[in-house]
Amino acid sequence: MSELLGLAGFTFVASVTPGPNNTLLWASGIQFGFRRTARHVAGTAVGMGVLLLAMAGGVGALLTAVPGAAVALKLAGSAYLLVLAWRIARSRGADRPVVARPLGLLGGASFQFANPKAWLFALAAVGTFRPPGLAPVAAALALAALCAVVILATAAVWAAGGAALTRVADDPGSRRAVAVALGLALAASVAFIWV
Repeated sequence: MSELLGLAGFTFVASVTPGPNNTLLWASGIQFGFRRTARHVAGTAVGMGVLLLAMAGGVGALLTAVPGAAVALKLAGSAYLLVLAWRIARSRGADRPVVARPLGLLGGASFQFANPKAWLFALAAVGTFRPPGLAPVAAALALAALCAVVILATAAVWAAGGAALTRVADDPGSRRAVAVALGLALAASVAFIWV
C-alpha cells in the first residue's frame, strides 16, 4: 500500500507540472475547448497506462540493457517536441490552427510513445513503486490503473485551463502571445528530458 501511495504522489507531481503532454492539452483546450479536447485527455491517461504496462512487461529492462537506446529515444523525442513547439509558437492561436482537429483518444494515447518524458516517468514508476507483495501481472495492472486515474485528472485540469484561457485571450494579439508562450514552454520542457 505504501508503494501505491508513493506512486500516487509521484504521478501527481510528474503529471501536473509543465511538460509536453500538458502543453499540448492546454493548446488543444485553447483551440478547441474542453469538450472537444476530452478524448485527448482520456487518450493521455490510456496511453500512459499502456506505456506503464509495456515497461513492467520488460521494455524498461530492454532500454537499460541496450547501450544507447535511451539516448536515441531522448534524441528522437526531443527533435519531435522541438518541431511541435516551433509549430505551436508560429501559429496565431485560434486564428491559424496548429492542427485541424483535436488529437482524440488514439492520438493522445499514441503521443505517449513519442514523448520522452512519458518514457522516463514510466521507467521510474515501474522501477521504484512496483508493490513487492503482488504478483508481477497484478502489480503492473495496479501501477497502470493508478497512474491512469491520476493522469486523467491532471490532464483534465490542463485542458480546462486552456479552454478557460480562450475566454480571456479573445483578441488576435493575446492569442499570438499565448501561442508563443506555449511553444516556448514546450521547447523548454525538452531540457528536463536531459537532466
